[in-house]
Amino acid sequence: MQRRTTVIDLFSTFIQFSGDLFDRWVRDHRLQKGMESNLVQGVQASQREAFWTLYWHQLWSKQVHQGAGRHLTAYLQEPCYWAIQSITQRFASAPWTLADGFQAAIAHTDRILKGYRPDYGSDLNAYARAAFGNLMRDQLRQQQDIHICSDWGLLRRLSQAQLQRSLLAAGFTQTEPAVLVWQCFKAIYTPDPQRSTRTLPPPNPEQFAQMTARYNQLRLQFSPPLPQLEIEALEDRLHHSIQAARTYLTPTFTSLDQPQFDPDGKTPLEGLSSDDTPMDLLLAAEAYTEQQQRIRQIEAVLKDAIAQLTPADQTLLRLYYQQALPQTAIAEELQIQQYQVSRQLSRVRQRLLSTVARWSQETLHISVNSTVLKGMSDVIHEWLQRHYQPEARGRNERSV
Repeated sequence: MQRRTTVIDLFSTFIQFSGDLFDRWVRDHRLQKGMESNLVQGVQASQREAFWTLYWHQLWSKQVHQGAGRHLTAYLQEPCYWAIQSITQRFASAPWTLADGFQAAIAHTDRILKGYRPDYGSDLNAYARAAFGNLMRDQLRQQQDIHICSDWGLLRRLSQAQLQRSLLAAGFTQTEPAVLVWQCFKAIYTPDPQRSTRTLPPPNPEQFAQMTARYNQLRLQFSPPLPQLEIEALEDRLHHSIQAARTYLTPTFTSLDQPQFDPDGKTPLEGLSSDDTPMDLLLAAEAYTEQQQRIRQIEAVLKDAIAQLTPADQTLLRLYYQQALPQTAIAEELQIQQYQVSRQLSRVRQRLLSTVARWSQETLHISVNSTVLKGMSDVIHEWLQRHYQPEARGRNERSV
């Protein structure tokens, strides 16, 4: 894939696929015009990628600029693409192609932006690539788990909230009868505890009859009473619930690899305004400068902390982050067990986290809680990836 090199391209172009391959960058002229009008002469930072990610993210967070989210969606095209390409290459069993997975992932841009914390010194590109990958891997694990369940195993594993959301998504306007049928199924069909829930066979005729009798008794508690069911109708209700749950939990992805607007109708970018004044840019540049100073301070703290690690711990970090070796290969290289590699990595990262947290409390007067620590831990992981990868590190330094 051809990389974008200018800030105008980074924040105004979108990927177009041909089949399942990258085809070209499609330019959105409204976003291009918005970027060009904001490139004010005399704002030195305005030509830098990191400046604009912070600038647009601040406007998006405050919801004061209609086009900020669209500029960020354009910017996140590349990290999303590389994250999904990595997954499709690694997991041959993925139920979607590169193009479909990309469209499914990019639809979660708002979720990615909400999780991004620039105050922690994180780079949006690196954060988004990790976040898109984690999000789609979670979906892949869920889908694989659902696919290997039998229909009746799936029905046993569902929660009532999942069932109700599945039915509503399938177009059911009244979910009470189906939920009551499911509750009767759960009460009557109790599988052998020594048997895996995933491979449950269908209930026998006697169990279906017991479910029907239980349903017809409990339906009278509703006002007005729910409709009476025969055995065949109850079984149909269960099959409808199974179908709705599978559709909801493992949705079908449809490619959206077309230009980002309809030439025959109103474009989705109608109304994009460019009302930002030079003063807005100067204020953003000031905030950017302060942010970069904090990032450099945190990087110095981390580099100093790494320098104080033992040679063995430093070697472990290089093997894991620089050479990208799996833990099994690291264990073989260091002649230790795989679980020891996992424990030592956790211990080293925890030590780095403690150092940054202590520095933040003492220097920035940040109140450290579990949420802040989780965010710091993610940022440290991203920073270690960039620090030990020369190409990524060089790109990051050029953007600062």
